[in-house]
Amino acid sequence: MISAKPFSSSKRYIITNFAYGFGPFLRTTEMALATADLLKKVTQQDFNIIVPWVYGEPQKRILLEEFGDVLRERPDAILLDKRIGAQLELIFYGEKGYEESLKYFYHNHERVTDAINQYIDNGIVAENMAGDPIDIAKSEIAMCISRAPRVYFDIEPSYYTSFGYISEILERSLGVPEVACDQELAENLIPLFVEIEKKHRLHFIAEPGTFSYLENRQPRYNTEIMTPPNAHPPKDPDCVDVERGIYVTVTGIPGLERLFNEAQRLGFRFYSNKANCVPDSIRALPHILKCPNVALHFARAGWGSIWYSLFSDVPLVVPKYDKSDDPEIYFNNLCLQKLGLGVIYDRQPLPELFKYTDSYRAAAAREKNRLRSAYGTINGVRYTAEKIVEDYVQMELSLRGLRGSNLSTSSLLKQ
Repeated sequence: MISAKPFSSSKRYIITNFAYGFGPFLRTTEMALATADLLKKVTQQDFNIIVPWVYGEPQKRILLEEFGDVLRERPDAILLDKRIGAQLELIFYGEKGYEESLKYFYHNHERVTDAINQYIDNGIVAENMAGDPIDIAKSEIAMCISRAPRVYFDIEPSYYTSFGYISEILERSLGVPEVACDQELAENLIPLFVEIEKKHRLHFIAEPGTFSYLENRQPRYNTEIMTPPNAHPPKDPDCVDVERGIYVTVTGIPGLERLFNEAQRLGFRFYSNKANCVPDSIRALPHILKCPNVALHFARAGWGSIWYSLFSDVPLVVPKYDKSDDPEIYFNNLCLQKLGLGVIYDRQPLPELFKYTDSYRAAAAREKNRLRSAYGTINGVRYTAEKIVEDYVQMELSLRGLRGSNLSTSSLLKQ
């Protein structure tokens, strides 16, 4: 068994690095916490999590809602960093259109990368949920866990987790007429993203993912490891007061006015993560998908939403791909249709969408059975975290000349 002796006795941190949107910071926080939990078993040390603070108070509120049990036990378990967050926000797809964001990223990525890494080199000042500042030296950051990152944090080891590679998405979008992204810009960005990706020590690609519909897709890097969905299945919610309804994950879905009107005529309630964006809806976290009265899930085809529907057996309905959107969504929609894990909303009446329920649940059952057969689980968070910890511990032991001793991680991780 490994004691804490081979490892530093100072405070230790895991920093997260993610793409735009709320899903990526949640997924990397989940993965980092799971990794920290396993590392505690092996090293007897607490590893706290540093999360770039990109989205202001809404991001903080969501972290408190999702990880309140952890924070009640260890108030400093999750720390927020405004300076890294502010730099990432500059190059994220959000207020600017996708192509405009890409152009800005192309011209400014080097400056943003340098600003972030110089700040990390000099020691960062994060804060806990109470707003108390906490100084962190770079030497105290044990690793980085990323999700489809736009920049590389100069932290070794860094572990890449995602549904695919941005370089591959851009590469496969070349010559696709449905994708309006500037071809020359995409060609210039592909090697840039390859440079970011290949600096990671291991690459964990979850399935189903963006290119799961391709029968003969080859690994992009020899360090690629396939995993189940790298998201926790929804927690068990309180379903007592949940009426027959539809859940809407709001990430910018236009054109649902007819749906809202029709559903209300048929007596359906709306539930949403952003109730102010959905008329007459009730705010609820996505865990509500596990409630029997939730009949459909409307969401943009991001993998967090896709996996939540898969875990919950709630049919997923996604909007048509908009040419001005991220080309990832084009391929995600294509994948959903090929695997039967989603239907494209084209103003169909609700009764027609409900007919899709049986075929969706059959496809979801097939996919979950396949994942269990391949991996022994559908929870890729624990699955991936175990592999990260095994690699990290062996790397640390090797650096200290202890590889080949009787120190073992696998037995501890299975406890």
